[in-house]
Amino acid sequence: MTATVLGTTLNLTTYTQVAEEVIDTARSGKVGALAAANTHLIAEAVDHPEFAAVLAGFDWVVPDGMPLVWALQLDGHNIDDRVYGPYLMLHLLTHSPQGLRHYFFGGTEECLQRLQEAARKLNPEIIIAGVLSPPFGQWDDATEATLVQAINAAQADLIWVALGGVKQETWIARNRNRFERGVFLAVGDAFALVAGMRSFAPGWMQRCGLTWAYRLMQEPRRLLKRYLQKNSRFLTTFLVDRIKRTYSA
Repeated sequence: MTATVLGTTLNLTTYTQVAEEVIDTARSGKVGALAAANTHLIAEAVDHPEFAAVLAGFDWVVPDGMPLVWALQLDGHNIDDRVYGPYLMLHLLTHSPQGLRHYFFGGTEECLQRLQEAARKLNPEIIIAGVLSPPFGQWDDATEATLVQAINAAQADLIWVALGGVKQETWIARNRNRFERGVFLAVGDAFALVAGMRSFAPGWMQRCGLTWAYRLMQEPRRLLKRYLQKNSRFLTTFLVDRIKRTYSA
């Protein structure tokens, strides 16, 4: 089941349900793509039609943030919880079926090393087909082709991608036709969290939709401008949309 928030189609699903669908797609040998969408991504899709088209091409766009859950509930949809990218990653690593191959793309060398250690603690039988810390900055065509080739060579089932919001989804969409198999999961901050390099927000903050505030306390200088712009953009656009819909009903 799906529903839209400000023009972006979201999957109304659970961790268990979407995990089963992702695994089935991976086992089929097809290429799939999942984005964990928060208010930042929705705001980007509102402002940039080309990015809206990127998200529209994904097989799953799950509501990663509680504000999206509340927006869906306001429209009468039966959804109780978000599908938070880091928790989805924990779920799929912990419950990975025998033989399923994982690949980690993104993050620093240190992060990837600690992420592999964390994954093996969660699931000693897990198969890590490869890891790749890509060069910093923009990539030329030759570099991008090399990255795609390395991922294809690993023949992984689940390719976890952490390049930062917007960049990771755009990269997956741009190269989707070049991949031979596997489900690509854009999960942003999940690498650092699962690897233990940063702490998860307390449960009460997550339930209150304040994960962003906890992140802001951790990295205020890097995130303040982005949160002021994107969170406020989402909120104002959503309120205007609700008012228009109310008076046009």
